[in-house]
Amino acid sequence: MWKKVDVVFKLKSPLHIGYIPFKGSVVSPTRYYVPGRNLWGAITKRVTEYLCEKPKADDYKEIGRQVMENFRFSYFYLYDGGTIYFPRYTDEGLIYGNNKEEITKSEFERRFIGSLISTAIDSNGTAKDESLHEIEFINNRFKDETGDLKDVKIAGCIWIKENAKIEDKKVIINDKGIFIENFNIIQELILGGESKYGFGHVLLDSINRVESSNLAPFKWKNPEKIEIKSNEHTVSHLKYDKNINFKGDIELLAGRGYFDPQNCGKASNEPGKVILKPEYYLSPGTKIPHNQFVKILHDGRMQCV
Repeated sequence: MWKKVDVVFKLKSPLHIGYIPFKGSVVSPTRYYVPGRNLWGAITKRVTEYLCEKPKADDYKEIGRQVMENFRFSYFYLYDGGTIYFPRYTDEGLIYGNNKEEITKSEFERRFIGSLISTAIDSNGTAKDESLHEIEFINNRFKDETGDLKDVKIAGCIWIKENAKIEDKKVIINDKGIFIENFNIIQELILGGESKYGFGHVLLDSINRVESSNLAPFKWKNPEKIEIKSNEHTVSHLKYDKNINFKGDIELLAGRGYFDPQNCGKASNEPGKVILKPEYYLSPGTKIPHNQFVKILHDGRMQCV
């Protein structure tokens, strides 16, 4: 059995969720959502550094495995307090929002996305050749319809196994957070990349207060048995299957880490050293025309069952 917790984080700083840029571009693009893998990694780090006085690589790997066994993380999407901005592929193109509000991709980018330019400086104090780099990010503030500045938030779900334990310490859920002993493991996290710019700092905003209980993933109680209804859109990456009809996009996913979750024997003592096997996935927002049963993996990706 699983216990579902709806979680909202507030962005304290801008957020960069990097992925492979287009060939030849100087832009380091960001995803417009947070994959569950980022939550898994951030919580693994936070728990390890709480439980281990001087954590080593093996500590991160072991606790990462335990978090993987006991937790499931949905993808987290931008939230303005009223609308959750899920991507959806439609006949008019890619739109963002839910049944409260829908906006075009260009309006989404105008409202929430920013960028900065950086360059490397040589010993003479001038910019190095070919070092100009543009970094895209999700802003931590946005202007509403009246022009007032508001906090950007992200909303999603965390499922925890009944009687879950990490290092023989019980995981406790209440209306203030998710705890090991008296330590709230989701109180604040660092998500994504470009932390040298101060990016990625998020703070817990609320627990179980998202008014979208009729929407995926918030309506899903059991992450191991989910039915995507006819003409619904995916809310995370769904592993490609030649038997699935779809309307949307497909992309090649890989990753890096201390170890391969599908092959724990493939591990390293250096972060990011192990490269995961690339596989094809349907992008979030892809429309599935027929009912399809899926399950959620520890990092929010879905696969057919």
